[in-house]
Amino acid sequence: MSIRGPGTPINASPGAQNGDYGRPTPKQLNQNNTIVPNKSIMLEEDDEGEGFTEPDPNRESKRSAGSGVTSEADKKLIEDYQNQVRELREKLDSMEDAMRKKEDEMNSALDQERSRSATTNQEKQEWNDLRLNLENKLAEAQNLNDSMKQELQRVREDHDIEIQRLRDDVAAAHESARSTGPVASDSDLQRENDELRQELREQQQVTEEVRKEAQEFLLEMRQLSQQSGSTHERHAELEQTIERLEREVHEWKNRYAGAKTQLRHMRASSAGPGIEHDAAKHVREKGFMDDRGLVKDVHVTKFQIAIDELLQKARTEDPEKVIDAMKQVVVSVRRITKDIEVPQNNDEDFAQQQAKIRSKVSSTANNLITASKNFAHSAGMSPVSLLDTAASHLAAAIVELLGLVKIRTTPAEELDDDDGTVTPADSSGLFSPVATEHPSTTQGGLPPPPPFQGLGGMRGSIDSSAYSPLGSPRQSAEPYSGRPMSKASAVPIGLGHSNANNQANGQGSHQLDPRAAEDLKLYLEDQNALLSTDIQQLVNTIRGDAEMRQITGEIGSINAVVSNIISETQAYGLGEMAAPLANCRARLLEAADQGQDMANIGMDTNSHEWRMWVQTLPPIAFGLAREAKELAQQADDMARPGRPDDFS
Repeated sequence: MSIRGPGTPINASPGAQNGDYGRPTPKQLNQNNTIVPNKSIMLEEDDEGEGFTEPDPNRESKRSAGSGVTSEADKKLIEDYQNQVRELREKLDSMEDAMRKKEDEMNSALDQERSRSATTNQEKQEWNDLRLNLENKLAEAQNLNDSMKQELQRVREDHDIEIQRLRDDVAAAHESARSTGPVASDSDLQRENDELRQELREQQQVTEEVRKEAQEFLLEMRQLSQQSGSTHERHAELEQTIERLEREVHEWKNRYAGAKTQLRHMRASSAGPGIEHDAAKHVREKGFMDDRGLVKDVHVTKFQIAIDELLQKARTEDPEKVIDAMKQVVVSVRRITKDIEVPQNNDEDFAQQQAKIRSKVSSTANNLITASKNFAHSAGMSPVSLLDTAASHLAAAIVELLGLVKIRTTPAEELDDDDGTVTPADSSGLFSPVATEHPSTTQGGLPPPPPFQGLGGMRGSIDSSAYSPLGSPRQSAEPYSGRPMSKASAVPIGLGHSNANNQANGQGSHQLDPRAAEDLKLYLEDQNALLSTDIQQLVNTIRGDAEMRQITGEIGSINAVVSNIISETQAYGLGEMAAPLANCRARLLEAADQGQDMANIGMDTNSHEWRMWVQTLPPIAFGLAREAKELAQQADDMARPGRPDDFS
């Protein structure tokens, strides 16, 4: 419409009428969404407006109404176009993304194809190289084959020539023999024949004499066999009698221990018959009894009985009986320590205290073993007070252990089940003919095995013990700390070889009697406990940046315990089993010598070389513990055959 006044309505474009297809057509719009009329229309409106001075209200309202309808349609049309443009843009973006993906896939496929082509080319090159190599080898083989054929042909020709030459020589020899005559050769042959006949007669005579002697020996052996048959029957009867008596003694001992336990007399009977009979009340008042205790009271009673028998037999006329009594004490201690080998709570203080007291029990038990053997081997000349003192120390350690882990009452039904078969309480089988039966059935007249050497580290001399009967492994380590240790002294002479009996049998080691193996296992387990404590102390000493003197002392203590283990194992004729342990100990002593050399030249403990040397000690020490444990396990395996249960 014109600015100067109302004009005529704007007619639609002729093109719009002719090209109307029943749908809106796009229009040229400005940014303000207003209709811009043509110039001709505007001029026409101006001309028409000059004739009218007053506007027409009706006409103006119609025009505004028409323009409002047009603007609404235009807005709707614009929104539709915008939606279409947005959809087209989204489709365009998605198509561009798809095109990019296709391009990436195409590029990756091209890369794969290139790599595959490169791999194929490389494989082809390798195959070509391999083919050329094989062709060269084939050519070489053919050349070698040709040369071998030529050499074979030459050898055949030489062989044929040599055969022909030998045939000619034989023919010539025959011709010469016929020409010389048979006189001289016959006399030589006759003389040689006579000599051979004389030797044959002598050999026949010697053979006849040997045959007669063999018959005499066979007759004598038959007579001895008949005599040994009756002796063997008598021997078997004695063995059965000994076994029956052993079972009866064992049964009566168990009955006595059970009856004493049921009476709840926990006070030892060494004081004589005048003790108070209500000892159980005092034991409960002192805090030893607890329903949740770990140790059975019947085992405590058996320990008391074993101590009483040891002290009584020490005052008899036969000091050798102390060994049997000492073994009963060791087995009783083993029963008590086995009772406490049950899973406990995670109380670290309780576990440390228990381990400390148990180590003390093991040490005092070893002292008792040494004192008992000293007393027995000295034929009673050793003071009996030493044995009393060792027994007192062991009893004090056991009482201290019982005060920590407590004693529990054994029900009546468990008293019958606990018949003492956990560990053998007697040692008569080691001295009886039962223990020496096995060599007689396999080796004939071979000498019997050596007698029982005890449970401790008994050597050829009493003075060779690693520590005194009343001493401790810690005190025994002092001699080792004052002198350098060498690897040459680490492996005992003859280690890894059998004893005299085994050499006679032609064996490297022999199978122990289960009871002897059980005793050896108990001793090794006690020594392993001491060894673990000493190794832990060595590790703590190393972590504390200790001096060489302290480290040498700890190594000396470990060496003393390992020496006890090796010597005891050799005493049982099982030197080969201890060879790995001895080799490991040699490594430890060699490392100690190396550290001593470093300390002698004044090397600083903070230097790199010193720290590297110190770090090599714990693995060697742990290897010692592992080998010692393996040795105890082997002894346990030897104690297992013929045993109904495993109470290791």
